[in-house]
Amino acid sequence: MSLLAWLGLRERKVRESRWRRVVARASAPGKVILVGEHFVVENQPAIAVALDLRARVTVEPLEGDFRVIVSSRNLGREEVFRPREVNESSPLYPPYYAALKAMELIGRKIPLRILIDSEIPPAAGMGSSASVAVATVAAVGAVLGIKLSKEDISRLAYQAEVLVHGRPSGIDNTIATYGGAIAYRKSEGFLELEADFSPVSLVLADSGIPRNTGEMVRKVRALLSKYPRVLEPLYHAAGHLAIEAGKAIEAGDFERLGELMNVNHGMLAAVGVSNLTLETLVYRAREAGALGAKITGAGGGGFIVALCWKEDAEKVAEALREISPRVIVGSVASEGVRVEGPS
Repeated sequence: MSLLAWLGLRERKVRESRWRRVVARASAPGKVILVGEHFVVENQPAIAVALDLRARVTVEPLEGDFRVIVSSRNLGREEVFRPREVNESSPLYPPYYAALKAMELIGRKIPLRILIDSEIPPAAGMGSSASVAVATVAAVGAVLGIKLSKEDISRLAYQAEVLVHGRPSGIDNTIATYGGAIAYRKSEGFLELEADFSPVSLVLADSGIPRNTGEMVRKVRALLSKYPRVLEPLYHAAGHLAIEAGKAIEAGDFERLGELMNVNHGMLAAVGVSNLTLETLVYRAREAGALGAKITGAGGGGFIVALCWKEDAEKVAEALREISPRVIVGSVASEGVRVEGPS
């Protein structure tokens, strides 16, 4: 072996041993849609904000043959993924896929252990799977010594989201990557909104009814197809409402934003995605002092979101705890994905 070849081999071994010692951590926030869900499907704008509940992912290099071990504390489950031994039906497959895509982009594939620990409730319309994917991509980059761009992180996380949702809008991975508030329209993409949400809190209350996004989307589309001349003006009005809500956010006019959320809830009820349980939660929040309250996400079940002045948040939460199995008090997270290692 030549001296140059020996030196190259030694350098690679040193670099690989350094990877084995590094543990990288990253986190990403969840999301809440403030206005525009369902109407966004028909190319109307929607506005979403990052929620300060975070998915945390720890990535550690392993020795030996290539494999990726994915563990989720929330699911109480661990799975080993090897080449040609991949369980694509596993709920842990999307994080593995996100890690694999990150390694392919960087051009280095090493065995890894991935530990997921998320504060974001799963299947609640808060973007839990996207937050995990975003944090996974960022942590894999960090463990390999590469600071991936936010654009790359969001793009790779979106590819993992396709496995979960089929044809996602991209809202979830975008808000988890960038944080803050965004406006989204299918035909135009995303626009970051300049906003200071520090005076307000978000209170989320669980209806206790499992949500079925696909079923709700089909239901709303069927109603639109049945009564297009009746509902098309409502869709256009929802688009104007989202624009007004964006203006209110950038102006810091949260009373106006709350009013618009109330109107948007009425629109969602009109297209058939509310029920008595959700209505009871919405009106209890308003009666307790919320600036506005509405369904968030697909509806039919899941959560409602209430916008409150910070000093009123606990009072609203207490009123909702009397009738909801789970209440979350949170804030808008200005920061998106955050690399918290390596160490």
